[in-house]
Amino acid sequence: MIRLNVKNIKNVETALKRYGKDAVRDIGAVTKINAQEIEGNAKSFAPVNDSFLRSGIKAEQQKTPLVWRVTAYMPYSAFMEFGTGALVDIKEGWGEMASWFKGKGIKKVNINPRPFMYPAFVIGRKQYIKDIKDSLKHLNKKFNNG
Repeated sequence: MIRLNVKNIKNVETALKRYGKDAVRDIGAVTKINAQEIEGNAKSFAPVNDSFLRSGIKAEQQKTPLVWRVTAYMPYSAFMEFGTGALVDIKEGWGEMASWFKGKGIKKVNINPRPFMYPAFVIGRKQYIKDIKDSLKHLNKKFNNG
């Protein structure tokens, strides 16, 4: 299982509370849309011959509208994403997540990585930052300029 999380979400939630419920609603909507876009992109990037892998990718709201998780639920998702054996390829910032799936070195199976979550994450992160900035500009205008 592979999960994507946004760090420091508690700080974001605290900052948004200054703007009230409208801000949480607006940023929550942006977060939902971006999580769903990451899900869609991950599904489109997943290997074509594996509909089970694609159907096991889900964007799900967590405790608040500001917290969403995109998860690839198939037990072999990480092996497809990162590869195996000598062919493992772990992208910067994903080392901790990839270490959860590190084998004991008993078998030497070399499967090429076929990343689908990471490319979707990179695209989604870029769009999410832009969308959050746009939303914050709108909130600043609304609350500071009337």
